[in-house]
Amino acid sequence: MKTYRLMTLLTVVFFTISANAQTVRESLYHPTLQTYNNDMGIVKRDIALQLTHEKHNLKDILVLDDRIEFKIKDQKTIIYFSNILDSTIVVKYRTMWNTNNFWTGEPIPNTPARHLDSEVNFGNFVFIFKYSFDCQALADNLFFIQYKLKEKRYSSQLTLFEPIAAQYRVLSVKPPITEEQRKYIVQANSFNEQKMYNKAIDLYLKAIEVDQTAYPAAYSNLALLSAQIDNYEAAIYYMKKYLMFEPEDARAAQDKIYEWEAQLK
Repeated sequence: MKTYRLMTLLTVVFFTISANAQTVRESLYHPTLQTYNNDMGIVKRDIALQLTHEKHNLKDILVLDDRIEFKIKDQKTIIYFSNILDSTIVVKYRTMWNTNNFWTGEPIPNTPARHLDSEVNFGNFVFIFKYSFDCQALADNLFFIQYKLKEKRYSSQLTLFEPIAAQYRVLSVKPPITEEQRKYIVQANSFNEQKMYNKAIDLYLKAIEVDQTAYPAAYSNLALLSAQIDNYEAAIYYMKKYLMFEPEDARAAQDKIYEWEAQLK
């Protein structure tokens, strides 16, 4: 009899928990280029305003051409844009849902979620907001600055690379692929087949370190791999390099560039 009563009590407790369970859900937002924030001066002003709503009450906020400065608990912090140039910017939203199923955590229909907090992550930095309305706009503005800096960097690198590609185009006998370079290419292709795109990119970069001109298809492959991980700025950059080597493939390559430019926007 005691065992029966204990089981009954546990059953009642279980269904009470199941009926009133809560679960925390995290959703992500990846920034894009927006039509409303295409002026650097306005973007910097907006970033400063958005950071004033940060949960930890940042003070003395300055957004300059190359950095962000602020104080938190009277300690000065400087974030240089060059240090976050290749970082992924992402917004994380955390919400609490009332759920009617203890195991699956499915939300009760027609019940609103309770917002917990939002955070903007980039590089080693995290900005936390109590309310979500500034998070997405801040991420878009940081992404705009990052995009402009990458655009400037890639443009200067393409300018320096043009004479190298031009010299390659006029060679009657093209440079051979070395055994070391072939090793990296084969390994990169293997990782690509396994959908391990970052490892494939690293190996293609090693291949072109051995020789910048012996295997022009490396740049096309780097472009396609970069697009696979949503790094469309790099994809465009590598495809433009490939075009310098193989201008006869301009139509297909340029169409890819148009496609990736649309993804950015």
